[in-house]
Amino acid sequence: MSGLNGKLKSTAETQLQIATGALLESLHDKSTTVCETASVSLLKLSEKYPNQVLLSCVAFFTNNTKCDTDHIVQMLNIMNKICIDQISGIDGDTVIKLIEFGLMTMTKSNNYEPLVQLAASKILVALGRVHYIQVTDALLQKLQIGMVPHYTVPHTLGSLASVNAYGVIRYLKDILNIILPLLGGLKNDHLKESFAYALQNFCEALLEYGSNLEQVPDPTISTETYTTELGMAYDVLFTSWLQSREPTVVESVLEALSAIFRALPIDKVTQQTPRLIPFLLNHIKKNSNAYVVTKCLYSAIEKTAGVNGMLLEPLLSNILSHLSDLVCVSPDYAQPDLLRSHSEVLRCYECLALHFTDITIDKLLGHLKNNNEKEKLKGLIVIAHLISYSSEQAIQRRYRDILKYINELLSDSHIKIKTILVKIITGLAHKGILTEIDLNPDGPERYLEFMLKMCCKQHAKVFQVEGNELEDIQRSADNALYMLTTSMPELEDVLWDLFLNCFLTSLYDNAIVILLRCLTHIASRKESKPNCEAAFVRCIVLLSNPTPSLRGTYIVNFLKNITLYDTQSCRNVWDAKIPQLLKYLEQTYDTLNLVEWQDLLFSFINLLLESINNEAFNNILLVKAKSLLELYGSARIIPSIDKDELQVKLAEKRFLIKFFAVILCHVSSKELVSPNIENSLLNVTLTDYSDLQACAEAMGICSQKHLALVLEKLSHVRKEMLNKKSSKLFSFMKDQRHDLGVERLRYLIIYSYSEICNEALSEPLLRVVESEILDFVLQELSVSKDFAIKRTCLKAIHSVADAMHPNRNSLHIRMNSRDKVIEAVSSQMHLHNGPEYIKLFPLITSAVTALIKLPVSLESEERIKLIKLFFDNIYNASAIYCKINSSSMDSYYGDLKLVPCVTKSFSELNQFVQELILQNLSPATLDELVTLLESWLGKRKAEQRLPAIETLRVVLQTYLDNIKFAYDCPHTFHQTGMLLAKIVPRCTDPNNNIKRVAVDCIYLTLCISSRYEGHMRDHDKVLSNSLQHVQKSIETNDPQQLFNLTSDLANVICQNLPQFQLIHFVEGLIDSLLDCESSSSNGSSVVLNITLKNKGGDLQNHVSHVTERLIAQLDSIPFTRTKTSALRAVVNLAAHHPRVVGGILLMQPLPFSSCIIECWSILSTDRTLVQILLDQIKKHLKTTPLYEEQGNGDIKIASLTPLQALCALHELLRNTHLKDIFLEQFAELFSLLLISLASYIGCTAPALRSLSDKKQQYGLILNRDAYKLSPARIAVETFRLFFLCCEMNNIATNLLAYTDIDTSDNKLMILDIIETLVNNVSSENPQSISWIVACLGPFIRSELEPQKVAVVAFFTYLLKHGAQSDQTVLIENLLEMILDVQLDQSCLVRKIGLEGIGYAAENLKKELVSRYCNQILGVLMNSLDYHSVGTESNVILQALLTLSKLLKALEGYKFNAFQVTAAVRIKPLFTQEARELRQASIRLLGDLTSSLSPESNLEAFKEQIQSNIITLLLHLSDPDGEVIKACKYTLRRVGPYLESSETNQMIQEHLIDEANLHYSDFIKDLIKSMAKEMQDLFTLFVMTSVSYTKSPWSEIRSNAALMTGLLYFDLIPENKQKISLDAVCDKLIRLLRDDSDDVRFKTSQAIAYLFI
Repeated sequence: MSGLNGKLKSTAETQLQIATGALLESLHDKSTTVCETASVSLLKLSEKYPNQVLLSCVAFFTNNTKCDTDHIVQMLNIMNKICIDQISGIDGDTVIKLIEFGLMTMTKSNNYEPLVQLAASKILVALGRVHYIQVTDALLQKLQIGMVPHYTVPHTLGSLASVNAYGVIRYLKDILNIILPLLGGLKNDHLKESFAYALQNFCEALLEYGSNLEQVPDPTISTETYTTELGMAYDVLFTSWLQSREPTVVESVLEALSAIFRALPIDKVTQQTPRLIPFLLNHIKKNSNAYVVTKCLYSAIEKTAGVNGMLLEPLLSNILSHLSDLVCVSPDYAQPDLLRSHSEVLRCYECLALHFTDITIDKLLGHLKNNNEKEKLKGLIVIAHLISYSSEQAIQRRYRDILKYINELLSDSHIKIKTILVKIITGLAHKGILTEIDLNPDGPERYLEFMLKMCCKQHAKVFQVEGNELEDIQRSADNALYMLTTSMPELEDVLWDLFLNCFLTSLYDNAIVILLRCLTHIASRKESKPNCEAAFVRCIVLLSNPTPSLRGTYIVNFLKNITLYDTQSCRNVWDAKIPQLLKYLEQTYDTLNLVEWQDLLFSFINLLLESINNEAFNNILLVKAKSLLELYGSARIIPSIDKDELQVKLAEKRFLIKFFAVILCHVSSKELVSPNIENSLLNVTLTDYSDLQACAEAMGICSQKHLALVLEKLSHVRKEMLNKKSSKLFSFMKDQRHDLGVERLRYLIIYSYSEICNEALSEPLLRVVESEILDFVLQELSVSKDFAIKRTCLKAIHSVADAMHPNRNSLHIRMNSRDKVIEAVSSQMHLHNGPEYIKLFPLITSAVTALIKLPVSLESEERIKLIKLFFDNIYNASAIYCKINSSSMDSYYGDLKLVPCVTKSFSELNQFVQELILQNLSPATLDELVTLLESWLGKRKAEQRLPAIETLRVVLQTYLDNIKFAYDCPHTFHQTGMLLAKIVPRCTDPNNNIKRVAVDCIYLTLCISSRYEGHMRDHDKVLSNSLQHVQKSIETNDPQQLFNLTSDLANVICQNLPQFQLIHFVEGLIDSLLDCESSSSNGSSVVLNITLKNKGGDLQNHVSHVTERLIAQLDSIPFTRTKTSALRAVVNLAAHHPRVVGGILLMQPLPFSSCIIECWSILSTDRTLVQILLDQIKKHLKTTPLYEEQGNGDIKIASLTPLQALCALHELLRNTHLKDIFLEQFAELFSLLLISLASYIGCTAPALRSLSDKKQQYGLILNRDAYKLSPARIAVETFRLFFLCCEMNNIATNLLAYTDIDTSDNKLMILDIIETLVNNVSSENPQSISWIVACLGPFIRSELEPQKVAVVAFFTYLLKHGAQSDQTVLIENLLEMILDVQLDQSCLVRKIGLEGIGYAAENLKKELVSRYCNQILGVLMNSLDYHSVGTESNVILQALLTLSKLLKALEGYKFNAFQVTAAVRIKPLFTQEARELRQASIRLLGDLTSSLSPESNLEAFKEQIQSNIITLLLHLSDPDGEVIKACKYTLRRVGPYLESSETNQMIQEHLIDEANLHYSDFIKDLIKSMAKEMQDLFTLFVMTSVSYTKSPWSEIRSNAALMTGLLYFDLIPENKQKISLDAVCDKLIRLLRDDSDDVRFKTSQAIAYLFI
C-alpha cells in the first residue's frame, strides 16, 4: 500500500488505483455502514471503469498478502458482483487477467480454505456465463491427464455446468476422460467432495440438456452418449468413495449418485439395484443427514420401478422396514433437512404402493397392530398420505382392510393418533369410502362420532401437550366436520340422526357450536321443518346462558329451522318471538343481563304453551324435561369436566328445574302435578344452595296454579323430616349426614315459603300465611344458628309482610303479632359479632320497613329505639367496612367484601325513615330524626357523614312532600335556625357528594320554613331559582369558586331566614367553627361573616352575647383560615375600630409573627394610617444601604432596617383596596422596589456577625429566625403584591414565575424580570414611564453593580419595547445614558448597553437613529476590534447582533466605509465553537450583503462572498439548527452576487428556513448548477472544501469530503490540472481513518466522485 500512497507518478490513473486501494482497504472498516458504502463506491466506479477497478482489486490483492480472510472474501465478492453486472464491459485482456487471478487465488494454496478459494471460484463462474470458452480452457489447463488437480478446479467446472449447461456439455467428454482415471486414486476428502459435486452437476446438466433437445446446439448429445463414462464414475463412487469415514464426503457422494443413477442405462440399473438399495438402507442409520440418503433412495426406487419393478421385490421387505424408521412423527420445522427427508420417504411409499400394493399396505397395517404408539403413528401418517395423494387404483382394493384397522384405533387415547385419524376419515369420506356398503358395511356413524369427539375440548394435562396445540387440533376437527356436512349431501341423513342424538346428551357440550352449525345446515336443507320436542327443551335450557362460545346465536338459528307443534297459533308465536330473541342477543351480548334474558325465555315459553294449549303435548314436554333433568343430575361425576363448565351445567340444571315448574303450571291434572312436585323435591341437591334456591323458586312458580298441593308437600316435609321420622318419600337422606340434610331442608322450606308469598294468589295465601308460614319462619329465626337460614328467614318475613300489605290484602287480615315480629327481626342486628351479621343488615332493615307498613303505626319510644339501633349499627358499619374512593364512581365506597351489604343498608335505612315520617307527619317526628342524626353529621369520617346527610335529605324531602296544614296542626317551625346551622358546614365538606346533598337539605329546610311562614308551594320555585347556581356548581374544588358559592348560599339564607330564628342560626354557626373538617369550619365562618354583615343590625339585643361567644371560640379554632375569617367577623360586628402602632410594628424582629401580620393586615384598612406608614418605609429604603459586602466581596448581607421596611410594605400591600394610594406613588415605589430586588439577589438575611474578628469567628449567630429569610424572595413577592394592589394582575401573574429566585442558579434572572416589568408597565401604566426614568436615573452612577445593571437593563428594555417613542427628549436621554456606560468597567453593563443600542436601531425613528449613527458605529466597531474572543465573547456577540439590527434599520444609509472591514473581522468567527457567535456572524454577513449599494466597493465584497460561499454551504449541515437557518438566510442574500442565475434560483427555492433540507441531494444538484457558470472559482472552492476536512465537527468534515468529491467531479479538464489530485486524494484517504462513521461513509462516496 505504500507504493499506492503517493510514491508512484502523479497521474489520474495512478490516483484511481490509489483511491480504489483506499476503498478496498475500507472494506474492512469496523463500521458496517462504511463497508457497505465503500462497496457501493467500488461498484459505482466499476460502472465506468470496470476493467480498472477489477485490475486494482487484483493489484491490491497481490500487494497485500497479509489481509485477513473476511477482507479478502469481501473483495472477491465485489469482483464477482462486477463480473456479473458489468460482464459486457470487461475487455478480453481483463478477462484473461481475471481468469489467471481467479485460478491463482484458487490454486496457490494447497490448504483447504473454502471461504477464499470458493469466492474466487465464483468469479470464474460469473465470467463463464459469457466467456465459458476461455474459462473452460483455462480450467482444462489445470486439469492434466494423470495429474490430480486442485479441488477447486472440478468444483468450478461443476458450478459452471449448473449455470451454463449448454456451454459445458460440449467439453464433458474431454473432462470425463481426464477425471475418471483419477477417481480411483484420490485420497483427499476435499478432492472427493469436489469431484462428486462436479459429477452431480454434470449429470444434472446432461439431464437438462437432454430434456431440451429442441433448443440445444447439438441434439445428438444425450445420456446414451456418456453411458460408459457414467458407469465408470458410478462404480468408483459406489465401490470406493461411499466407504469413506468422512460424513461430508459420503453426503457429497450420495448427492452425486442420486443424479448419476437416473442417467444410467437399463443394464447398469438392473445390475446395481440389488447392491445400491441394500447399501443405502444400511447406511441410513450411519449418516446423520438422512435427507441425502432418502433422496438417493427415492431416485433408485423410482428409476428401478420404471425399468423393472421385479428388481425391487426381493428388497421390498427390507426397504419398507427401513422406511418406517424414517417417517417423521413429530415434525420439527427448525430442522428443514429432517422435513425434506420425511417428504422423500413418503414419495418412496407412494412409488412402492403403486407397484407393490398388497405388501406395502400389509406392512403399514402391521404398524397399526403394534402396541407402540409411535409405530401406529408412522403407519397412520403414511396411510393418510396415500389416501390423499396416491391414485385411486393404487390402494382401492385394500380400503376394507384399512377401515378395519382404523375402526379399531378410534378408541385410542393418544392425541396425535386422533389427529391423524381425523385427516384419514376426512379423506375417506370425500372419496366416498365411508358410504360404500361393500367396503364399510357398518356405516359411517362411528367415524363421524369420533370426529365429533375431536371437536370437544381436549385437556392438555391428559395428553401432555400445549394448550395452543390442542386448540388448533379442535379447530381443525371443527372445520373438517363442517366441511363434510356442507359438501357431502349423501351423508345428511346419517349426520342428522347422529348429531341430534349427540345434541341431546351432555357429553358433547364442548362441541355444541359445531353441532348446532351442522344441524342448522342440514335442517335448512330439509323440505319440511322437523318436529323435535326433546331438542326444543334442550335448546331452551342451553339458552338460559347463551354466552359460552356465543352459542346463543347458533341455538336460536337452529330453532328457526325446526318446529315444535304443527298449529297455526304455535307457528305465529314461533315466527314472531324467535327473531326477537335473536335480535336481543345480537344487541346485548357484551352487556347481557341473565335475569332479564331468562325472563324473556319464560315469557316465550308461557306464550308458546298457551298457544298450543294441549295437555298431551304438555305431558310430552314434562317427560322430556324430566329425562333431561336426570341427565344433568350426573354432571358432577363427570371426571374430565372443569370448574367453569361444571358451574355452567349446574346453572342450566337450575333453569331446567324452573322450566319444569312453568310446564307444570300449564298442566291441570293433580294426579300428574303432585308426583312431579314430589319429583322436584327428590332431585334437589341438598349440598348446593343454588339448587335449593332454584327448587324453591320452582315451588313458588308452581304455587301460582297449585298452591294447595305445594303447601301440602312442604307441610309433609316439615312433619316427617324435621321430626326425624323415617319416610319413604325421603329415604334418599339415609346416605347423607342427617343433621346437614335437615338444615338444608329447612333452608329449602323457608325459601320456598318466601317464593310462595311472592308468587301465589293473594286470597288463598292470606288465609294460611300467618299460621302456616310466619309462625314456622319466626321459630326458625329464633333457634337457627345457620346464617343462610337466618337470611332466608328474614326474606321470608319480608315476603309475608308484603303479602299482608293493605295493597294486596283484600281480605283485610291483620298480623296479630307484628310488634313481636319486629322485635324478633331487629334483635338480629349485631355490629360487632362478625361480618356475617353485617350481611343481615339490609335484610333486617327492609323486613322491619315492610312490617311497620302494616297497621298500627309505631309509638314514639318504639320509633326512637329502632332509629337509634339502625343508625348506630349501619353508620358504624360504614366507618369500619367502607373507604370512600372519589376517583371511582363504580366503587365509590371502596372494594372491600362487605361494601355492597353496607351500601344496600343505606338504601333500606332511607326507606325505613321515609316510612316513619309518612306514618307520623309532624315537627316532633322530624325533630326526633334530626336530633338522632345530628351527631352523625359531624363525624370525622366521610363514610359516616355522607349516609347521614343523605338520610336527612330523605327525611326533609318526605316531610316537605307530604306536609299538610290544618287547625289542629302546629303553625310554627322552631327548628329552622339550628337545623340550617347544622347543615351549613356540610355545604363546604371535602366530599363533593356531601356538599351536593347538603345544599339540597338547605333548600328543603327553607321550603319547609316558608310553608310555615305562610308561603304557597309556588314559593319553592323562587327558592329553587335562587339556589340553582349553587346546586349546579357546589361540587367544585376551586377555593375561590367555592367561596363565592358559599357567599351566595349565605345571602339566600339571610333573605329567607325568619327574624326570630336569626339568633339561633348565628349561635349554631359559631359552634360550627369548631367542625372537624377545615373546609367545613371555614365555610361556616364565611356564612357567619355574611350573616353578620347583612343582618348584624337585627341583633341589637344580642350583640354582647354573640361577641363573647365568637371571641371565646377564637383560641379553640384549629384552622388558620377559619381563625382569620373569625377575626373579620369581629370587624364586621364591631363596625371598624382602627388601631395602628406603626413605629413599634416596624421595629419588630424578623420574620413577623402571625399576630403582627394580622395587625398589619387590620391596620391596612385605615387609609390615613397607610399614608404615614408608606412615608416611613420609603425613608428607610432610600437612606440606608441595602446590603453590605464582607470578605472579598463574595458575601452580601442585607441591612436589617430596610429589610424590615420592605416586609412591612409587603404586609400592607396585601390589602388590595389601597389601589389609589399606591397609584399616586407608583413611580417612586416601583423604582425603590426594582432597586431593592436587584440588590437583594444573592444576599443573605441579616443574621451573621462580621467575620473580620477571628476570635469571634465561631460566635453566636444573631437573629436565628431571620436567617431563614430570603431577601430576594421577599422583594419579588412584595413587588408582586404591589402590582396586585394596583390591579395590574398580568404583571403580578408574570412575577409568579420568579418566586424561586433565591434558589435559582441563573444569576441574570433579574434581566428577565426587568424585561417583563417594562413590557407590562408600558402597556398598563404608560404615563408613569417618564417618572420612573427620573427616579431611576440617579442610580446609574451607583457604586453597586446590581443597581447599575438594573437601571441600564430597564432603559434597554424600554427601547426594546418602543415605550414612549413619541417623547423625543426622553428617548434621547435614554440613548445618551446608554452610550455613556460603554466606558464602564463591567462587561455585563456594556453588553446590556449594546443590546439597548440594537433595540434603539430597531424601534426608534430613522431620523433619530441616523443622528446618532456615527457614534453608534464607532462603539460597535470598537467592540469588534477584539484581541481575545474568550474574555469578551458576550460583548462581541452583542455587537454582531446590534450591527445586524442597525443595518436593517437604516436601509439606504451609506455604510461603504466599513462593509468590507466588517466582513473581514467577522470571518474568523464563522468557525468559532460558540454556537451563538457562528450564528450571529454568519447572519451579519447576509445583512452586510443586503446593505450594499452602487457606491459600495462591490468587487472587494464579492471576493469576501466567494471566499466564504463554501463555508456557508458546509455549515448548512452544522450541528446547531439555528446556525443552519443563519446560513440559509445569508445564502439567500449573497445568491444574487454569485453571478449564476440558476444557482441563485436553486438557493432561493430550496433554502427555506423551516423546511428540512436533504443536504446530500441538494449539494449534488447545486454544485452541478454552479459548475455551469462558476468554473473559474471551482479551484478555490475545492481547496476551501479540502481545508474543512480538519473541522472539529464530524458533520462538517463528512460533508467537506463529499463536497470535495462533487466539486472535483464537476471541474472541467483544464481546471482539474490546476488542482493537485495527489493532495486531494491524500486528504480524503486520511479521512477514511477518521473516528466518525459518517465521515468515513461520505469519504468513501467522495472518492468515487473523483474518478467517475
